[in-house]
Amino acid sequence: MRLYRCRFFLHRALFLALASSIGVPCVFAAPVFQYSFPASWNGTGTSVVDQSAAGNNGLINGTLALSASVPPGAAAGTQSITTNAGGIVTTAAQLLTNPIVAAAGGFRYDVSFLWDGTDSTNNGHVEKIVDYAGTESLQITTSAGSAELEMRFDDSVNAVTTTVLPNTWYNVTMVFDTLGNPVVAGNLAGVASLVVNGGAPITAPAIKTAQGDTLNRPIGIGELGSTFGHIVFLRGQIYNPSVSLGVPEPASLALLGVGAVGLLWGRRKNRVW
Repeated sequence: MRLYRCRFFLHRALFLALASSIGVPCVFAAPVFQYSFPASWNGTGTSVVDQSAAGNNGLINGTLALSASVPPGAAAGTQSITTNAGGIVTTAAQLLTNPIVAAAGGFRYDVSFLWDGTDSTNNGHVEKIVDYAGTESLQITTSAGSAELEMRFDDSVNAVTTTVLPNTWYNVTMVFDTLGNPVVAGNLAGVASLVVNGGAPITAPAIKTAQGDTLNRPIGIGELGSTFGHIVFLRGQIYNPSVSLGVPEPASLALLGVGAVGLLWGRRKNRVW
């Protein structure tokens, strides 16, 4: 039987029970980082502690703030971060290079976010949520009253988009699956998928070029993944951001989207500027 690669962000017992019920064996993905608050950062200092075994800690850009605003069903005592004046960048760079991603079969971002409705008139109306080097990005492009949630590749292509509304929490899984493809001439072909609030995956072909790798930049949370300071940032809150290597296969992704949305809230813990 084919093995299914599943990001381990559900409670272990529940996920194994669900997988077992449909006969889906899993190879769990490797974390790149997982930040939760206040465990990773309690409001003082500039260091953000990775809660995963990967040990990829972060640094604060600008002035970050904790917020009591959290998604429905969030665990008691947890908080989000307000990124209007500050965000996070990983201390390590090149965490999602094409050779690394190809070896893992893909990568994924998991995050809950709320946009406060501010239309960013600068930087092309773009606000970053999770961003690798300014290229492979989960971001929004804002307008008055709504915004487009986008999977951006290589600063030029929105592989998948959907509309989001202000002052509303969204739980998002962004996946890039290589389909087993190797790196060819520096590029990595695959399929991009976006699951929003447990809905059906939205998918499209995508190419991950080597542009982000050559820029030698970090991953940004709530801002551009760069060393330029706090620019191109989300106006709003972010809860439990994580990045991992490896992806769910389609059957597993559908299972996560349809059967587990209620637990995702509480259990989960491009422009080049």
